[in-house]
Amino acid sequence: MGSWRHAAHMCGFPIEPVLSESGVGVVDPHRPLRVTPLCLLQAFSACVAQSREQHFPFVLGDVFNFEHFPEFDKFLSSCSTLREMLEMVSWARDLLVPWLTLHLDEVGAEAHLRIDMTFQEFDPQAMRHVREAAMSAINQLVRRSLNGSNWLLSVRVASQAPEYQKQFADHFGASVYFGEGADALVMDRRLLDIPFNTFVPEAYSQARQLLARRMTREVGERPIIDDVRWAMERRPDLLRQGLDATAQALNLHPRTLQRRLQSEGVKYVDVQSLVKCHRAHMMLRRRAISMEVISAELGFSDRRAFTFAFKRWTGQSPSGYRDQLGMSGR
Repeated sequence: MGSWRHAAHMCGFPIEPVLSESGVGVVDPHRPLRVTPLCLLQAFSACVAQSREQHFPFVLGDVFNFEHFPEFDKFLSSCSTLREMLEMVSWARDLLVPWLTLHLDEVGAEAHLRIDMTFQEFDPQAMRHVREAAMSAINQLVRRSLNGSNWLLSVRVASQAPEYQKQFADHFGASVYFGEGADALVMDRRLLDIPFNTFVPEAYSQARQLLARRMTREVGERPIIDDVRWAMERRPDLLRQGLDATAQALNLHPRTLQRRLQSEGVKYVDVQSLVKCHRAHMMLRRRAISMEVISAELGFSDRRAFTFAFKRWTGQSPSGYRDQLGMSGR
């Protein structure tokens, strides 16, 4: 709640009455606050209404910090690249926001940090302020890791342009496109692997272990399928390799990885196929990327093998999918 209180203070209103009216109970400053999606939506709407000069979700994202989870700060300081740092967002989902998923889509020269939120009982448009805060928080964390450097090429917003659309460009300092297929922060792909810290393997490993232990205490063992999916998104080269390479990326013995996947009722090849399918869809939306390039990046021997797999996944050919889109994409 420290971040919410700080943001409300900056926006010129007290947070306690807003929380009370939104159905949030007594706040213990020494423990993380967990609320239902409905209460969260009501609190965001009330805060936006109270904040007349600034857009509350952007302010909240800018001041967000892991006040009850020092393990995150330790992990951030141990990372040497953005690709390593982005794993932290998936850990944060498990510990803080289980309805938020960050995807890393590498398409051509760009990398898209795409935000998904699962609220089956709410219209996605109704949750736009929550998504705005998440995008602002991720922007702040990346910018902080890069020592304040401008890293954004553009911002993609699924919602239609609101009356405060100018504040988007002012806040993010980049071109903003509304009515997109998803919410995403777009960056130069090369930034993912440019070192910003000296890498110390022991510190990095220790930080991951601290996070793992904290998560086990808070929510139980993390589903291994999530780790595998995220590893493949962070490292697309794993889509061209087998289980052993992914196990190494996760610091697991191959037999341990296989056993944990079996305990969750999934096969490694099926998880890999799901990630390949998703990545194929992302790349096919860019007509500038040839079928041959897509086939090679996904680990297929040639275009025919990719076409056969895509038909098996979706029931249509890659070229048919592109024709169906009827657009060149940005």
